[in-house]
Amino acid sequence: MKKIFSIICLSCLLASVTSCDDFLTETPTVAIPTEDAFVSANDYTIALNGVYYTLGTYRFLGRDIQALGEVASDNSDHSAATSHFYNIFSYQILNTNAYLEEIWRYGYAAIDRATRIIVAGESATDMEGDDMTTINYCVAQAYGARALSMFYLTNIFGLPYSDANKSSLGVVNVTKTIAPFEKVERTTVEENYRQILADIAKSKEFYGKEGVEDAQYIHMNQAAVAALEARVKLYMQDYAGAINAAHTAIELRDGMIVSTAGEYWQMFKELLISSEDIFVIAKSETDYLSANSLNTLWNKYGVSLNKKTIDEFADTDIRKSLLIAASWDGGKLGGIATNNQIQNLPVLRLPELYLTLAEAYAATGNYGEAKKNLLEVAVKRDASYAAEGVKEDASIMAVIRQERKLELAQEGHRFFDARRWNEVIDVANGTLKNFDVAKFQFPIPAKEVNAGAGVVQTPSWDANLPK
Repeated sequence: MKKIFSIICLSCLLASVTSCDDFLTETPTVAIPTEDAFVSANDYTIALNGVYYTLGTYRFLGRDIQALGEVASDNSDHSAATSHFYNIFSYQILNTNAYLEEIWRYGYAAIDRATRIIVAGESATDMEGDDMTTINYCVAQAYGARALSMFYLTNIFGLPYSDANKSSLGVVNVTKTIAPFEKVERTTVEENYRQILADIAKSKEFYGKEGVEDAQYIHMNQAAVAALEARVKLYMQDYAGAINAAHTAIELRDGMIVSTAGEYWQMFKELLISSEDIFVIAKSETDYLSANSLNTLWNKYGVSLNKKTIDEFADTDIRKSLLIAASWDGGKLGGIATNNQIQNLPVLRLPELYLTLAEAYAATGNYGEAKKNLLEVAVKRDASYAAEGVKEDASIMAVIRQERKLELAQEGHRFFDARRWNEVIDVANGTLKNFDVAKFQFPIPAKEVNAGAGVVQTPSWDANLPK
Protein backbone atom coordinates (compact mmCIF):
# COMPACT_ATOMS: atom_id res chain seq x y z
CA MET A 1 0.00 0.00 0.00
CA LYS A 2 2.95 2.34 0.68
CA LYS A 3 4.01 2.03 -2.95
CA ILE A 4 0.55 2.80 -4.26
CA PHE A 5 -0.54 5.45 -1.82
CA SER A 6 2.75 7.31 -1.65
CA ILE A 7 2.59 7.74 -5.40
CA ILE A 8 -0.98 8.96 -5.16
CA CYS A 9 -0.33 11.29 -2.25
CA LEU A 10 2.89 12.81 -3.56
CA SER A 11 1.66 13.26 -7.13
CA CYS A 12 -1.86 14.48 -6.77
CA LEU A 13 -2.05 17.13 -9.43
CA LEU A 14 0.13 16.48 -12.48
CA ALA A 15 2.81 13.84 -12.39
CA SER A 16 5.74 13.62 -14.70
CA VAL A 17 6.15 9.96 -15.54
CA THR A 18 7.55 8.02 -18.42
CA SER A 19 5.43 4.88 -18.43
CA CYS A 20 2.40 4.99 -20.73
CA ASP A 21 0.72 2.52 -18.37
CA ASP A 22 0.83 4.78 -15.33
CA PHE A 23 -2.56 6.16 -14.32
CA LEU A 24 -0.98 9.54 -13.62
CA THR A 25 -0.30 10.03 -17.33
CA GLU A 26 -3.42 12.11 -17.86
CA THR A 27 -4.66 15.38 -19.23
CA PRO A 28 -5.21 18.27 -16.80
CA THR A 29 -9.01 17.78 -17.07
CA VAL A 30 -8.77 14.68 -14.94
CA ALA A 31 -6.02 15.80 -12.59
CA ILE A 32 -6.87 15.43 -8.91
CA PRO A 33 -6.11 18.28 -6.53
CA THR A 34 -5.11 17.74 -2.94
CA GLU A 35 -7.72 18.56 -0.30
CA ASP A 36 -6.32 22.04 0.27
CA ALA A 37 -6.44 22.74 -3.48
CA PHE A 38 -10.26 22.49 -3.62
CA VAL A 39 -10.79 26.22 -3.87
CA SER A 40 -13.79 26.50 -6.19
CA ALA A 41 -16.77 24.30 -6.99
CA ASN A 42 -15.19 23.70 -10.39
CA ASP A 43 -12.27 21.97 -8.67
CA TYR A 44 -14.70 19.33 -7.44
CA THR A 45 -16.12 18.81 -10.91
CA ILE A 46 -12.65 18.40 -12.36
CA ALA A 47 -11.72 15.97 -9.60
CA LEU A 48 -14.91 13.97 -10.19
CA ASN A 49 -13.98 13.63 -13.86
CA GLY A 50 -10.76 12.05 -12.64
CA VAL A 51 -12.68 9.54 -10.54
CA TYR A 52 -14.70 8.41 -13.56
CA TYR A 53 -11.59 8.31 -15.72
CA THR A 54 -10.01 5.93 -13.22
CA LEU A 55 -13.13 3.78 -12.83
CA GLY A 56 -13.43 3.48 -16.60
CA THR A 57 -9.83 2.75 -17.47
CA TYR A 58 -9.21 -0.68 -18.93
CA ARG A 59 -7.19 -1.50 -15.79
CA PHE A 60 -10.38 -1.48 -13.74
CA LEU A 61 -14.06 -1.44 -14.82
CA GLY A 62 -13.22 -0.68 -18.44
CA ARG A 63 -11.85 -4.20 -18.93
CA ASP A 64 -10.09 -6.04 -16.13
CA ILE A 65 -12.90 -6.58 -13.63
CA GLN A 66 -15.56 -7.57 -16.14
CA ALA A 67 -13.08 -9.82 -17.92
CA LEU A 68 -12.04 -11.52 -14.68
CA GLY A 69 -15.67 -12.13 -13.75
CA GLU A 70 -16.12 -14.18 -16.91
CA VAL A 71 -12.79 -15.83 -17.74
CA ALA A 72 -12.35 -17.13 -14.18
CA SER A 73 -15.78 -18.78 -14.36
CA ASP A 74 -17.42 -21.65 -16.22
CA ASN A 75 -19.06 -19.26 -18.71
CA SER A 76 -16.12 -18.76 -21.05
CA ASP A 77 -13.70 -20.55 -23.29
CA HIS A 78 -10.30 -19.19 -24.19
CA SER A 79 -7.43 -19.88 -26.52
CA ALA A 80 -3.78 -19.76 -25.60
CA ALA A 81 -3.17 -17.99 -28.92
CA THR A 82 -2.85 -14.77 -26.93
CA SER A 83 -1.70 -14.24 -23.38
CA HIS A 84 -4.52 -11.87 -22.50
CA PHE A 85 -6.11 -13.17 -19.28
CA TYR A 86 -5.11 -16.71 -20.16
CA ASN A 87 -3.30 -17.27 -16.86
CA ILE A 88 -6.41 -16.25 -14.94
CA PHE A 89 -8.60 -18.37 -17.23
CA SER A 90 -6.40 -21.43 -16.72
CA TYR A 91 -5.78 -20.65 -13.03
CA GLN A 92 -2.02 -20.51 -13.56
CA ILE A 93 -2.06 -17.64 -11.12
CA LEU A 94 0.87 -16.02 -9.36
CA ASN A 95 0.88 -13.11 -6.93
CA THR A 96 2.74 -11.17 -9.62
CA ASN A 97 -0.13 -11.37 -12.13
CA ALA A 98 -0.27 -8.07 -14.03
CA TYR A 99 -4.06 -7.90 -14.20
CA LEU A 100 -4.43 -8.38 -10.45
CA GLU A 101 -1.85 -5.65 -9.90
CA GLU A 102 -3.82 -3.32 -12.17
CA ILE A 103 -7.12 -4.02 -10.43
CA TRP A 104 -5.60 -3.40 -7.00
CA ARG A 105 -3.72 -0.28 -8.07
CA TYR A 106 -6.49 1.38 -10.02
CA GLY A 107 -9.19 0.35 -7.59
CA TYR A 108 -7.36 2.15 -4.86
CA ALA A 109 -6.57 5.05 -7.17
CA ALA A 110 -10.32 5.50 -7.73
CA ILE A 111 -10.92 5.20 -3.99
CA ASP A 112 -8.22 7.74 -3.18
CA ARG A 113 -9.56 10.21 -5.72
CA ALA A 114 -13.10 9.84 -4.46
CA THR A 115 -11.86 10.22 -0.89
CA ARG A 116 -10.18 13.54 -1.68
CA ILE A 117 -13.50 14.90 -2.93
CA ILE A 118 -15.31 13.54 0.13
CA VAL A 119 -12.84 14.90 2.68
CA ALA A 120 -12.78 18.35 1.09
CA GLY A 121 -16.51 18.44 0.45
CA GLU A 122 -17.47 17.38 3.97
CA SER A 123 -15.52 20.34 5.34
CA ALA A 124 -16.51 22.93 2.73
CA THR A 125 -18.22 25.24 5.22
CA ASP A 126 -17.20 28.43 3.41
CA MET A 127 -19.22 27.63 0.29
CA GLU A 128 -22.87 28.51 -0.26
CA GLY A 129 -25.58 28.70 -2.90
CA ASP A 130 -24.99 27.06 -6.27
CA ASP A 131 -21.35 26.34 -5.39
CA MET A 132 -22.38 24.29 -2.35
CA THR A 133 -24.98 22.47 -4.43
CA THR A 134 -22.31 21.54 -6.98
CA ILE A 135 -20.02 20.30 -4.22
CA ASN A 136 -22.76 18.18 -2.66
CA TYR A 137 -23.56 16.77 -6.10
CA CYS A 138 -19.91 15.73 -6.55
CA VAL A 139 -19.62 14.32 -3.02
CA ALA A 140 -22.75 12.19 -3.54
CA GLN A 141 -21.18 10.59 -6.60
CA ALA A 142 -17.78 10.23 -4.95
CA TYR A 143 -19.33 8.21 -2.13
CA GLY A 144 -21.10 6.01 -4.68
CA ALA A 145 -17.95 5.49 -6.72
CA ARG A 146 -15.93 4.62 -3.63
CA ALA A 147 -18.52 2.08 -2.54
CA LEU A 148 -18.54 0.50 -6.01
CA SER A 149 -14.74 0.23 -6.09
CA MET A 150 -14.58 -1.24 -2.60
CA PHE A 151 -17.25 -3.78 -3.47
CA TYR A 152 -15.19 -5.19 -6.34
CA LEU A 153 -11.89 -5.18 -4.46
CA THR A 154 -13.50 -6.96 -1.50
CA ASN A 155 -14.99 -9.67 -3.70
CA ILE A 156 -11.80 -10.28 -5.68
CA PHE A 157 -9.23 -10.25 -2.89
CA GLY A 158 -11.50 -11.44 -0.08
CA LEU A 159 -13.80 -14.42 0.38
CA PRO A 160 -17.54 -14.12 -0.36
CA TYR A 161 -19.60 -12.71 2.49
CA SER A 162 -21.04 -15.37 4.80
CA ASP A 163 -21.22 -16.12 8.51
CA ALA A 164 -18.16 -18.32 8.13
CA ASN A 165 -16.17 -15.75 6.15
CA LYS A 166 -17.10 -12.47 7.82
CA SER A 167 -14.04 -12.49 10.05
CA SER A 168 -11.62 -13.48 7.27
CA LEU A 169 -9.20 -10.98 5.74
CA GLY A 170 -10.71 -8.63 3.21
CA VAL A 171 -8.98 -5.53 1.86
CA VAL A 172 -7.95 -2.12 3.21
CA ASN A 173 -10.73 0.27 4.20
CA VAL A 174 -9.98 3.85 3.15
CA THR A 175 -11.91 6.76 4.62
CA LYS A 176 -9.17 9.39 4.49
CA THR A 177 -6.20 10.13 2.28
CA ILE A 178 -3.16 8.03 3.12
CA ALA A 179 0.03 9.91 3.84
CA PRO A 180 3.39 8.71 2.48
CA PHE A 181 4.87 5.94 4.66
CA GLU A 182 1.67 5.66 6.69
CA LYS A 183 0.99 2.11 7.86
CA VAL A 184 -2.24 0.49 6.71
CA GLU A 185 -3.72 -2.95 7.15
CA ARG A 186 -6.37 -5.25 5.76
CA THR A 187 -9.61 -5.39 7.68
CA THR A 188 -12.20 -8.16 7.68
CA VAL A 189 -14.75 -8.89 4.98
CA GLU A 190 -17.47 -7.80 7.39
CA GLU A 191 -15.74 -4.48 8.02
CA ASN A 192 -15.34 -3.96 4.28
CA TYR A 193 -19.05 -4.49 3.73
CA ARG A 194 -19.87 -2.20 6.63
CA GLN A 195 -17.80 0.53 4.97
CA ILE A 196 -19.44 -0.06 1.59
CA LEU A 197 -22.89 0.32 3.12
CA ALA A 198 -21.81 3.42 5.04
CA ASP A 199 -20.64 5.03 1.79
CA ILE A 200 -23.92 4.13 0.09
CA ALA A 201 -25.83 5.75 2.94
CA LYS A 202 -23.70 8.90 2.67
CA SER A 203 -24.22 9.05 -1.08
CA LYS A 204 -27.98 8.99 -0.54
CA GLU A 205 -27.64 11.64 2.17
CA PHE A 206 -25.80 14.03 -0.15
CA TYR A 207 -28.20 13.40 -3.01
CA GLY A 208 -30.94 14.40 -0.58
CA LYS A 209 -29.44 17.79 0.16
CA GLU A 210 -31.29 20.87 -1.05
CA GLY A 211 -30.95 21.60 -4.75
CA VAL A 212 -28.88 18.51 -5.63
CA GLU A 213 -30.09 17.04 -8.90
CA ASP A 214 -29.75 13.48 -10.09
CA ALA A 215 -26.76 12.47 -12.20
CA GLN A 216 -26.82 10.91 -15.66
CA TYR A 217 -26.56 7.19 -16.35
CA ILE A 218 -22.86 7.52 -17.17
CA HIS A 219 -22.36 8.59 -13.53
CA MET A 220 -23.25 7.10 -10.15
CA ASN A 221 -26.79 8.44 -10.19
CA GLN A 222 -29.39 7.78 -7.49
CA ALA A 223 -30.77 4.67 -9.18
CA ALA A 224 -27.21 3.33 -9.53
CA VAL A 225 -26.51 3.87 -5.83
CA ALA A 226 -29.72 2.03 -4.92
CA ALA A 227 -28.93 -0.74 -7.43
CA LEU A 228 -25.48 -1.16 -5.89
CA GLU A 229 -27.08 -1.35 -2.45
CA ALA A 230 -29.42 -4.08 -3.71
CA ARG A 231 -26.47 -6.06 -5.06
CA VAL A 232 -24.42 -5.63 -1.88
CA LYS A 233 -27.28 -6.70 0.36
CA LEU A 234 -28.08 -9.68 -1.86
CA TYR A 235 -24.44 -10.78 -1.53
CA MET A 236 -24.79 -10.36 2.25
CA GLN A 237 -28.01 -12.44 2.25
CA ASP A 238 -29.85 -9.46 3.68
CA TYR A 239 -32.85 -10.29 1.54
CA ALA A 240 -35.25 -7.75 3.02
CA GLY A 241 -32.67 -5.01 2.47
CA ALA A 242 -32.02 -6.21 -1.09
CA ILE A 243 -35.75 -6.16 -1.86
CA ASN A 244 -36.21 -2.63 -0.55
CA ALA A 245 -33.17 -1.29 -2.39
CA ALA A 246 -34.08 -3.03 -5.65
CA HIS A 247 -37.61 -1.61 -5.60
CA THR A 248 -36.17 1.85 -4.95
CA ALA A 249 -33.73 1.54 -7.83
CA ILE A 250 -36.42 0.31 -10.23
CA GLU A 251 -38.68 3.20 -9.29
CA LEU A 252 -35.87 5.73 -9.68
CA ARG A 253 -34.81 4.33 -13.05
CA ASP A 254 -38.36 4.09 -14.45
CA GLY A 255 -37.09 2.02 -17.38
CA MET A 256 -38.27 -1.09 -19.18
CA ILE A 257 -36.96 -4.49 -20.24
CA VAL A 258 -36.80 -4.77 -24.03
CA SER A 259 -38.57 -7.66 -25.73
CA THR A 260 -37.54 -7.66 -29.39
CA ALA A 261 -34.33 -8.84 -31.02
CA GLY A 262 -33.83 -5.45 -32.64
CA GLU A 263 -34.07 -3.58 -29.35
CA TYR A 264 -31.77 -6.09 -27.69
CA TRP A 265 -29.10 -5.76 -30.38
CA GLN A 266 -29.38 -1.99 -30.26
CA MET A 267 -28.50 -1.96 -26.54
CA PHE A 268 -25.08 -3.42 -27.26
CA LYS A 269 -24.42 -2.24 -30.81
CA GLU A 270 -25.01 1.48 -30.36
CA LEU A 271 -23.64 4.07 -27.94
CA LEU A 272 -27.07 5.24 -26.82
CA ILE A 273 -28.23 4.82 -23.23
CA SER A 274 -30.88 2.12 -23.32
CA SER A 275 -34.04 1.83 -21.23
CA GLU A 276 -32.26 -0.87 -19.21
CA ASP A 277 -29.04 0.97 -18.43
CA ILE A 278 -28.56 2.31 -14.92
CA PHE A 279 -24.81 2.94 -14.87
CA VAL A 280 -22.48 2.36 -17.80
CA ILE A 281 -18.83 3.03 -18.55
CA ALA A 282 -19.46 5.32 -21.49
CA LYS A 283 -17.35 5.47 -24.62
CA SER A 284 -17.51 7.61 -27.75
CA GLU A 285 -16.61 7.25 -31.41
CA THR A 286 -13.20 8.76 -30.65
CA ASP A 287 -12.70 7.10 -27.27
CA TYR A 288 -11.46 3.56 -27.65
CA LEU A 289 -8.49 1.60 -26.44
CA SER A 290 -7.70 -0.74 -29.32
CA ALA A 291 -5.83 -3.79 -27.99
CA ASN A 292 -6.66 -2.83 -24.42
CA SER A 293 -10.43 -2.81 -24.87
CA LEU A 294 -12.79 -5.35 -23.39
CA ASN A 295 -14.37 -5.60 -26.83
CA THR A 296 -11.08 -6.68 -28.40
CA LEU A 297 -10.64 -9.36 -25.74
CA TRP A 298 -13.92 -10.93 -26.85
CA ASN A 299 -13.70 -10.47 -30.60
CA LYS A 300 -9.99 -10.91 -31.32
CA TYR A 301 -8.11 -12.38 -28.39
CA GLY A 302 -9.62 -15.81 -28.07
CA VAL A 303 -12.20 -15.37 -25.30
CA SER A 304 -15.70 -16.59 -26.13
CA LEU A 305 -18.91 -17.54 -24.40
CA ASN A 306 -18.61 -21.31 -24.26
CA LYS A 307 -20.85 -23.56 -26.32
CA LYS A 308 -22.34 -25.20 -23.26
CA THR A 309 -23.65 -21.86 -22.03
CA ILE A 310 -24.87 -20.82 -25.49
CA ASP A 311 -26.76 -24.11 -25.79
CA GLU A 312 -28.63 -23.26 -22.60
CA PHE A 313 -30.43 -20.45 -24.45
CA ALA A 314 -33.62 -21.45 -26.24
CA ASP A 315 -33.63 -20.88 -30.00
CA THR A 316 -36.53 -18.46 -29.49
CA ASP A 317 -34.54 -16.36 -27.00
CA ILE A 318 -33.76 -12.89 -28.45
CA ARG A 319 -30.37 -12.92 -26.69
CA LYS A 320 -29.10 -15.97 -28.54
CA SER A 321 -28.91 -14.43 -32.00
CA LEU A 322 -26.50 -11.77 -30.76
CA LEU A 323 -24.36 -14.29 -28.92
CA ILE A 324 -23.88 -16.66 -31.87
CA ALA A 325 -24.12 -14.49 -35.00
CA ALA A 326 -20.97 -15.10 -37.04
CA SER A 327 -20.86 -11.51 -38.23
CA TRP A 328 -20.73 -10.25 -34.64
CA ASP A 329 -17.78 -12.03 -33.10
CA GLY A 330 -17.67 -11.19 -29.42
CA GLY A 331 -21.38 -11.47 -28.68
CA LYS A 332 -22.63 -8.65 -26.46
CA LEU A 333 -19.15 -7.22 -26.23
CA GLY A 334 -18.16 -7.33 -29.88
CA GLY A 335 -18.25 -3.55 -30.24
CA ILE A 336 -20.75 -1.27 -31.95
CA ALA A 337 -21.79 -1.65 -35.58
CA THR A 338 -19.36 1.00 -36.85
CA ASN A 339 -16.34 0.08 -34.72
CA ASN A 340 -15.74 -3.21 -32.94
CA GLN A 341 -13.30 -1.58 -30.52
CA ILE A 342 -15.87 0.83 -29.02
CA GLN A 343 -18.78 0.10 -26.74
CA ASN A 344 -20.57 1.32 -23.64
CA LEU A 345 -19.84 -1.22 -20.92
CA PRO A 346 -22.75 -2.14 -18.63
CA VAL A 347 -22.08 -2.07 -14.88
CA LEU A 348 -25.59 -1.85 -13.40
CA ARG A 349 -28.68 -2.78 -15.44
CA LEU A 350 -32.41 -3.08 -14.84
CA PRO A 351 -32.67 -6.88 -15.44
CA GLU A 352 -30.23 -7.52 -12.60
CA LEU A 353 -32.63 -5.77 -10.22
CA TYR A 354 -35.62 -7.90 -11.20
CA LEU A 355 -33.51 -11.03 -10.78
CA THR A 356 -32.30 -9.72 -7.42
CA LEU A 357 -35.93 -9.38 -6.39
CA ALA A 358 -36.70 -12.87 -7.68
CA GLU A 359 -33.79 -14.41 -5.74
CA ALA A 360 -34.46 -12.48 -2.55
CA TYR A 361 -38.17 -13.26 -2.58
CA ALA A 362 -37.43 -16.95 -3.22
CA ALA A 363 -34.92 -17.01 -0.36
CA THR A 364 -37.60 -15.67 1.99
CA GLY A 365 -40.28 -18.08 0.79
CA ASN A 366 -42.38 -15.60 -1.18
CA TYR A 367 -42.45 -17.75 -4.28
CA GLY A 368 -45.29 -15.86 -5.96
CA GLU A 369 -43.31 -12.61 -6.01
CA ALA A 370 -40.18 -14.54 -6.96
CA LYS A 371 -41.93 -15.92 -10.05
CA LYS A 372 -43.41 -12.54 -10.96
CA ASN A 373 -40.00 -10.87 -11.01
CA LEU A 374 -38.29 -13.78 -12.74
CA LEU A 375 -40.83 -13.62 -15.57
CA GLU A 376 -40.35 -9.86 -15.89
CA VAL A 377 -37.02 -10.75 -17.49
CA ALA A 378 -37.48 -14.29 -18.83
CA VAL A 379 -40.68 -13.71 -20.81
CA LYS A 380 -39.41 -10.46 -22.28
CA ARG A 381 -36.33 -12.25 -23.58
CA ASP A 382 -38.22 -15.30 -24.82
CA ALA A 383 -41.90 -14.97 -25.68
CA SER A 384 -42.10 -18.78 -25.77
CA TYR A 385 -40.76 -19.14 -22.23
CA ALA A 386 -42.63 -21.90 -20.41
CA ALA A 387 -43.91 -19.72 -17.56
CA GLU A 388 -46.52 -22.27 -16.57
CA GLY A 389 -43.76 -24.77 -15.84
CA VAL A 390 -42.17 -22.56 -13.17
CA LYS A 391 -43.43 -23.83 -9.83
CA GLU A 392 -44.06 -21.54 -6.90
CA ASP A 393 -41.96 -23.52 -4.47
CA ALA A 394 -38.31 -23.91 -3.46
CA SER A 395 -37.45 -25.34 -6.88
CA ILE A 396 -37.77 -21.85 -8.35
CA MET A 397 -34.36 -20.87 -6.95
CA ALA A 398 -32.54 -23.04 -9.50
CA VAL A 399 -34.59 -21.46 -12.29
CA ILE A 400 -33.73 -17.96 -11.07
CA ARG A 401 -30.03 -18.77 -10.88
CA GLN A 402 -30.11 -20.14 -14.41
CA GLU A 403 -31.87 -17.05 -15.74
CA ARG A 404 -29.34 -14.82 -13.99
CA LYS A 405 -26.49 -16.81 -15.56
CA LEU A 406 -27.98 -16.33 -19.03
CA GLU A 407 -29.11 -12.72 -18.69
CA LEU A 408 -25.83 -11.43 -17.25
CA ALA A 409 -23.49 -13.55 -19.39
CA GLN A 410 -20.37 -11.63 -20.51
CA GLU A 411 -21.03 -8.83 -18.00
CA GLY A 412 -18.63 -10.02 -15.30
CA HIS A 413 -21.08 -11.54 -12.80
CA ARG A 414 -20.67 -15.29 -13.16
CA PHE A 415 -17.49 -15.81 -11.07
CA PHE A 416 -18.95 -13.82 -8.17
CA ASP A 417 -22.36 -15.48 -8.37
CA ALA A 418 -20.88 -18.98 -8.40
CA ARG A 419 -18.86 -18.12 -5.29
CA ARG A 420 -21.75 -16.73 -3.27
CA TRP A 421 -23.96 -19.69 -4.27
CA ASN A 422 -21.26 -22.16 -3.18
CA GLU A 423 -21.32 -23.77 -6.60
CA VAL A 424 -18.73 -26.34 -7.65
CA ILE A 425 -17.85 -25.56 -11.26
CA ASP A 426 -15.61 -26.75 -14.09
CA VAL A 427 -13.20 -24.11 -15.41
CA ALA A 428 -10.42 -23.75 -17.99
CA ASN A 429 -12.36 -25.26 -20.90
CA GLY A 430 -13.51 -28.00 -18.52
CA THR A 431 -9.98 -29.23 -17.81
CA LEU A 432 -10.19 -28.24 -14.14
CA LYS A 433 -13.23 -29.92 -12.66
CA ASN A 434 -15.18 -29.66 -9.43
CA PHE A 435 -13.65 -26.33 -8.45
CA ASP A 436 -14.96 -25.19 -5.07
CA VAL A 437 -14.84 -21.57 -6.12
CA ALA A 438 -16.33 -20.21 -2.88
CA LYS A 439 -13.12 -21.10 -1.03
CA PHE A 440 -10.87 -19.26 -3.46
CA GLN A 441 -9.70 -15.65 -3.33
CA PHE A 442 -7.12 -14.01 -5.52
CA PRO A 443 -3.75 -13.16 -3.94
CA ILE A 444 -2.79 -9.67 -2.88
CA PRO A 445 -0.26 -8.42 -5.47
CA ALA A 446 3.31 -9.11 -4.38
CA LYS A 447 4.31 -5.50 -5.05
CA GLU A 448 1.87 -4.36 -2.39
CA VAL A 449 2.94 -6.93 0.18
CA ASN A 450 6.63 -6.30 -0.48
CA ALA A 451 6.21 -2.54 -0.08
CA GLY A 452 6.20 -3.14 3.67
CA ALA A 453 3.36 -0.77 4.49
CA GLY A 454 1.43 -3.34 6.49
CA VAL A 455 -0.63 -5.22 3.88
CA VAL A 456 -0.13 -8.95 4.39
CA GLN A 457 -0.70 -11.79 1.97
CA THR A 458 -3.67 -14.13 2.38
CA PRO A 459 -2.23 -17.22 4.10
CA SER A 460 -2.14 -20.30 1.85
CA TRP A 461 -4.25 -18.60 -0.82
CA ASP A 462 -2.89 -21.00 -3.46
CA ALA A 463 -4.05 -24.06 -1.52
CA ASN A 464 -7.54 -23.43 -2.89
CA LEU A 465 -6.60 -23.26 -6.56
CA PRO A 466 -8.44 -25.83 -8.72
CA LYS A 467 -6.54 -29.03 -9.22
